[in-house]
Amino acid sequence: MKNIKNNINDIKRIKLMYGNDSLTVEEVLQLSSFSGAEVLGGSIGLKNQCNHMTILETPDGINWLEGGEVLLTAGYAFYNNEEAKQDMVINAYKRGVAAIAIKENRYFGDISDELLEDSNKYGLPLIKIPYDVVYTDTISSFYNLLFYRKNQYILNLNSIYEKLLNLTFENKDIDGIIYSLSNLSNSNVFLFDSNFNILSNSIVDHESYRDISCFSPFNNYGKPIHGNIDKLCINIKINNSYICIYPIIRNKRTIAFLYLINKDKISVLEQSAIEYGLSIISMKLEREKMIKLSKTRFNKILVETMLNNKDLPKEFYNNVERDLGWDEEGSFVGICIKIDIIEKKNVIDFNNIIYEILNDIFGADNYLTTDRINEIFLFFKIRSDIYLKDIVNDIGKNANIYKDRFLISIGVSNIYNGLEEIEKLYNESYLAVLFCRKGITYYNSLHTMKLLYPLKDDKEIKNYYNGTIKKIEDYDKKHGTYLMKTIEYYLENNMNKKITASKLFIHVETLRYRLSRVEEISGYSIDDAEGIFALQMGLKLKRILKLK
Repeated sequence: MKNIKNNINDIKRIKLMYGNDSLTVEEVLQLSSFSGAEVLGGSIGLKNQCNHMTILETPDGINWLEGGEVLLTAGYAFYNNEEAKQDMVINAYKRGVAAIAIKENRYFGDISDELLEDSNKYGLPLIKIPYDVVYTDTISSFYNLLFYRKNQYILNLNSIYEKLLNLTFENKDIDGIIYSLSNLSNSNVFLFDSNFNILSNSIVDHESYRDISCFSPFNNYGKPIHGNIDKLCINIKINNSYICIYPIIRNKRTIAFLYLINKDKISVLEQSAIEYGLSIISMKLEREKMIKLSKTRFNKILVETMLNNKDLPKEFYNNVERDLGWDEEGSFVGICIKIDIIEKKNVIDFNNIIYEILNDIFGADNYLTTDRINEIFLFFKIRSDIYLKDIVNDIGKNANIYKDRFLISIGVSNIYNGLEEIEKLYNESYLAVLFCRKGITYYNSLHTMKLLYPLKDDKEIKNYYNGTIKKIEDYDKKHGTYLMKTIEYYLENNMNKKITASKLFIHVETLRYRLSRVEEISGYSIDDAEGIFALQMGLKLKRILKLK
C-alpha cells in the first residue's frame, strides 16, 4: 500500500515537472530538416512558443491562422505582390505567428531592409531555409518533437507503472497497447473511433464475446454498428459478462472509445493500468491526427492555389506530381462527393468518415483534396477507365455502410492528361453531382448540360435564368412558400400530379394550386411544350450558375 502511495506521489510530481506543451523557435531550428537555415531578423523572438507548423502559399492565408504557428513558404503567395510583402510581418505578428521561414531562390524574391526592420521591431524571427527543404519531412519532424515534449511525463510515468503493474507500453503502437491491456485484464478489448469504426481489437475470450455481442457496437461478424457507448461505465453486468466503456477525450471532444468485455469484474489495479494505457492511446491518436491534419491543410492549400491561380508555371504542377509519387503513366480525374445528412450531427464528423474511406482506398498520401461544407473534392491519377469505375464503386460501397446516418452522391469529371486542368476536373465533377439524385453521375452523361456549361458566363444565360426560375425563388424567399421544390418535383416525376403530390406529402388540389402560382409568377404555362421547356431550362441554368 505504501508503494502505491509513493507511486501516486511520483506521478503528481512528474506532471508538475513537464507541463510545457510547445516548442521554442530556437528548438525548432535544431531540427535536422532545418539544417542550413539562417535567422535574418527578429532574433529576440527565438523564445517564441510554437504550437503548429503550417504552409503559407495563398495571399489570404495569414487570415486563417490561430497563433503560435511556424509558417513555411516558398513565397508564391507574395509573387509579384510587393504590397503583400510589406504587410507580411505586421499581419503575421497581429495573428500571433511565432516565426516565418522562407525558401531561398523560389518565388518570394528579395527580402527588403524594411521587412528585416519590422522583424526586429516585433520580435518575429524571419528565417531563410534552403531551397531543397521538404515540407512534409519538416512538418513530421516538428510534430514528432512536439509529441515527445507533450508526453515526456508519460515516459516517466511508464517506469512507475512498470513497478506497480509489471506492464510496459513504451515503444508499442496502438495495436500493441490494446494487446497488452487485453492480456493484463484477461478481457476482450476493442478500440473505436468517434464514429464507431473499429481501430483495433484483441479477443481472448470468445465465449464472453458471443455472450454480449448483441449489446455491443458490433455484430457477430465484427462489423461496427452504431451503439450507445458515449458514457463512461465500469463493470456493468449484461447476461453473464461485464462491460467497461471508456470514452477517450481530448480538448473536451470525444475522439475514441475503449470497450472491454470480461467474465469477471475489472479490479482497481487493472483499471489503473487501463487508464494509463488510455492516456498513451489518447496521445498517439492525437499525434496521428496532427500529422493527418497538417497533410490535409497542405493538400488543401495546394488545391486552392491551383484553382485560384491561372498562370502557375508547368514546374509547379510537375513538383506536385513528383511529391505525390505520381510518376507512372496515367490520366487525371476529379470526383465530387456530396453528403446529405440524415442523422443530426456536425457535418465535419461525416467529412472525416469520407476521408477515412478515401485513405483506405488510396492511402493517405495518394490524392489531392479540398472541401466545401458538405462537399468533398478529390483529384487523383488513374491508369484506366476500368480502374476509375472500381474506385468510384468502392467509395459508394464503403459509404453505404452509414446509410442510416448520411447518404452520398458522387459526380465524376472527364479524364484529362495534365493536372493543370484541375479547374475543369473541379467544375465538371461538381456539375455532375448537382444533377445526381443519390448515386453516381459521370459528367460525360450530362448531354444537354455539357452544351450549356461553356455558356455559364454569358449574360444572356443569366437573363434567361432571371426571367424564369429566379422569379419563383424570390417569391419563395419573400413569402416562405415551396413553389421551387414543387416545380422541381413535378418535372422530375414526368408531370404526374398524383406521384408528385405523394412525394411532397400534399393533396393533389394543393399541388394544382401551387402549379397555378408558378404559372402566374413565371409567366410560363405548364400545359404547353414551350412553357415546360422554359422551366426545365431555367432549372438547369440555376444549377450551372451555382458553379460561379
